[in-house]
Amino acid sequence: MEPDEIRSRIQAREIVLGEGVVLEDGVTIAGPNGPAERVVLGDHVFIGANSKFRTPVLEIGDYTQLHNHTLGNGYRPLRIGHNGWFGQNCILNATDEMTIGNNVGVGAASQLWTHIAFGDTLQGCRWDSTKPMVIGDDVWFVGHCIVSPITAASRAMALVGSVVTRDMEENRVYAGSPAKDVTDKVGPQFAPVSVEERVRRLCDRRATFLAANPDVAPEEIGVAADGAVVERGATMFDVVRRTYTKRRTAAEVRFMRYLLPRAKFIPVTP
Repeated sequence: MEPDEIRSRIQAREIVLGEGVVLEDGVTIAGPNGPAERVVLGDHVFIGANSKFRTPVLEIGDYTQLHNHTLGNGYRPLRIGHNGWFGQNCILNATDEMTIGNNVGVGAASQLWTHIAFGDTLQGCRWDSTKPMVIGDDVWFVGHCIVSPITAASRAMALVGSVVTRDMEENRVYAGSPAKDVTDKVGPQFAPVSVEERVRRLCDRRATFLAANPDVAPEEIGVAADGAVVERGATMFDVVRRTYTKRRTAAEVRFMRYLLPRAKFIPVTP
């Protein structure tokens, strides 16, 4: 899409657009009551058809995808990191501030809420509150999840249909309504993987990618482990730091698209 076409769908006092942004038909972005203060869409952000955002600040990191009929609304900033994936018909409510980390997955028809409000407080209704929501890196709400204003530590996971009302601990798995910790039954989301194994896996994926894309030169895609070069390349992908040296080359973008969503790296400036 051309930048002017993208900007025509955004009402904001400040707009920052990365490369390769796609807003499908019916997408609109604005503030809750007029123009937003700031909208930042990173490189290769995708927002699906008929999605609506109405928050004062909207920031979305590189390669994040929000599929059709996503609704993001509220009176506080909504910030989403890199490599996110949000299925269709999700609700992201930022009545209070919502901060979502890198590599977060939110399955279709999930709802993330930062408030509870409806009952008549003059008549004594006790249920009227807002609270920030903080979602750490690599958190996964598998699908059809409803989430109260909680803090979810990195690598936490909620299985399909979970109703999450309490904070989630790091690399623990939850299920049910209300969601309870079932990690001892099903195991954590992430198991330990040695550095050597991570290097082997990425090198295998690089080799498969290069075989399928003969126009990409091997020296365009490199592999490292905590700074130590394994395969030298213009764009280095580090399996320990989980970073890549962002140069915006065509080969880099193609390799990132090939890796996602099953391998994720965060950009750093060369």
